[in-house]
Amino acid sequence: MTTADDHWPATLERVTNALDFELTKEQVGVKTTQPSFLMRAVPPADISGLPALVATAVHAALEIDRAISLPAPSGLDPKARSVRQDLVDALNKEAPGAAQRSPFVMGYKTVYRLELARVMWKAISDAPARRLQELARARGF
Repeated sequence: MTTADDHWPATLERVTNALDFELTKEQVGVKTTQPSFLMRAVPPADISGLPALVATAVHAALEIDRAISLPAPSGLDPKARSVRQDLVDALNKEAPGAAQRSPFVMGYKTVYRLELARVMWKAISDAPARRLQELARARGF
């Protein structure tokens, strides 16, 4: 039996697949031999042509990513935090500019995108449209 919300897991995967991840100029406060930088999710350049609820889902994904990045205990899925940290570490290990083309980094991005979609679905599954709007509103959208 299908419901009106059965499309959401696939939609959220498409939304997270549209995101990219980049290192910020802000360094992590840990002293190491190699500088480590923080990561942020980056939306597609122009989301104005997307349906309103999908654009809202993009903003919600950015808010969920931000919440996952917060230091523990953030209340969000520890597995997602671990997968996100693996991606941050992979981005920091690659030479600047090479990370976007590295198959190594692309694999970590794919895994994190799937985790992000899973955490989003877990957060909105009881009322997808309303929960997405609440998340996007928390971000200031």
